[in-house]
Amino acid sequence: MDKRRIKDWTLLAGARVEIRQQGTSVCTGYVEAVTDDGKILWVSSPAQNRRLFEKAEFYEAWAAEDRDGFHYEVTKTLEKADEASAQ
Repeated sequence: MDKRRIKDWTLLAGARVEIRQQGTSVCTGYVEAVTDDGKILWVSSPAQNRRLFEKAEFYEAWAAEDRDGFHYEVTKTLEKADEASAQ
């Protein structure tokens, strides 16, 4: 299943996510907590300690899980950029 950018972070508690910043993957793990306004989340990763990510710093959460309530926003420009960099 392809990963999709999750616009509403309030739905991500307990989900497995990939955190990207400007198209680059920076962390993969499980969301431990999210602020009520959905602007900050904490990700626990086996390879790293618990980390905090803020939307204001251009972080994006991507998930492959098909869970009820996820609001996917497919960002074609980022997907095309990823494809171009892979070539």
